[in-house]
Amino acid sequence: MNWKALSAVVVIVGIAAFVWFVLERSATSEFNDESAHPVVIDQATPPEKNVKQTLAVESEADYREKEAEVPEPPAAVNGSDEQLRAAAAKLSAPLAGWLQPSEQVRKWVSAIDQLATYRLPTKHLPFVYSKEPFLAIKSENGLTNDPGNYVRWDGMISTVTAADPKSLAIFYKKWSPFLEGTYNELGNPQSFDNQLRAMIEHLLVVEPIPANAAMKRPKVLYEYVDPVLENADPLSKWMWRLGPDNMKKLQTWLRELESYL
Repeated sequence: MNWKALSAVVVIVGIAAFVWFVLERSATSEFNDESAHPVVIDQATPPEKNVKQTLAVESEADYREKEAEVPEPPAAVNGSDEQLRAAAAKLSAPLAGWLQPSEQVRKWVSAIDQLATYRLPTKHLPFVYSKEPFLAIKSENGLTNDPGNYVRWDGMISTVTAADPKSLAIFYKKWSPFLEGTYNELGNPQSFDNQLRAMIEHLLVVEPIPANAAMKRPKVLYEYVDPVLENADPLSKWMWRLGPDNMKKLQTWLRELESYL
């Protein structure tokens, strides 16, 4: 079996991994939870359920050669967890260590579906990632983010962006029907392809904010003092939590990936 090619499926899932970890809610979370600032999605005219049939990567000269190296997807999602974990171990030992929960594929397609519509997954988590608690420091403006918080996500961003976007796109092309089937199995009205693209596009348009943006802590969780920042959607807040360097690194990688999709 070609482990190098097989391991790429884990990275497909990893497009969302960094998103999930930052959005997990706990007593030390740096921002309010979803219920505090709900995002209203207009459901009157839902978008068409489209799956892009031809990807840009298919025009690459070496597409056929590399596509032949990608293994066929499983016939069914049941029982695929150990295969994914073994593939992840060949790609990255830390990444394999994060894939502890069962039902990996089902949990990831569900998480991406929620993130594409600005909802925060709170149950059936697909990843386990240890990090230090969020810290705030006092400044002339009051409480502000401790720059050391950004380091918490260096390992995750480095692991995700180490994957070759072109190879990942080729793998996604071959595994797309399998992912769509798993997504549809969960009763979702949209297509997985649409939701994945919607999530990526949103992440690409997020702009950085001042590093010393003032915060307050009225109760347990931190909030931005500026109401414009505080009322931003959850995915924008997630990008800000990564820090400007990680955010730039991630967006550069996503743009290259998107160019192949």
